[in-house]
Amino acid sequence: MIRYKPILILFVVAFVCVTIAFAAGDAAKGKAIYQKTCQKCHAADGKGNPAIAKSLKVELKDLGSAEVQKKSDDELKKLSLGPTDKKKPVKGVAPAQLDDVISFVRTLKK
Repeated sequence: MIRYKPILILFVVAFVCVTIAFAAGDAAKGKAIYQKTCQKCHAADGKGNPAIAKSLKVELKDLGSAEVQKKSDDELKKLSLGPTDKKKPVKGVAPAQLDDVISFVRTLKK
């Protein structure tokens, strides 16, 4: 059994890596969607548009910050889609597209 253990561990690691790769969205597609749907408020670099933030009386978090990046994909989806006390829900973005946008947002990590 001992000589099969490294092979089993390698198989499990490879399976997990492949699963994660297929579960993640497409950052290139996400960038295009972000530019069309999100950039107006969040700016091209994800740091937020100060004029929009001021007019809405909100603080737009830097999407590349540790605070945002430490959130799970599910947390980011909930924040993106759902209305909050100061934000309207995002319209016209399908769940698969949101996975792509989140993949793009992950590329903004500092």
